[in-house]
Amino acid sequence: MSNYSFSDAAIQDLDEICEYIARSNPSAASKLFDAIRQKCKLVASFPNMGKSYEMFSPRLRGFTVDDYIIFYYPREDGIDIARVVSGYRDLESLFS
Repeated sequence: MSNYSFSDAAIQDLDEICEYIARSNPSAASKLFDAIRQKCKLVASFPNMGKSYEMFSPRLRGFTVDDYIIFYYPREDGIDIARVVSGYRDLESLFS
């Protein structure tokens, strides 16, 4: 059975993103959170389906949900989610 887990940094990222969106649209924040969880479940079943981001870290992969990139590391039984960030961020500075 495939599963996924969030790092402490990814949990903090999600909390900040959802809190920010919920200030103006609580429903949108809830929908985004659900969409991220659903996509994590799918990717956990096929860990290599995400785009490679090895230029930032060995074995790092990612997939998008709306304007956000979910960075993860594949493992034998699923994925470990490292960060959830806006696709508009400077990714190089995030991983340097």
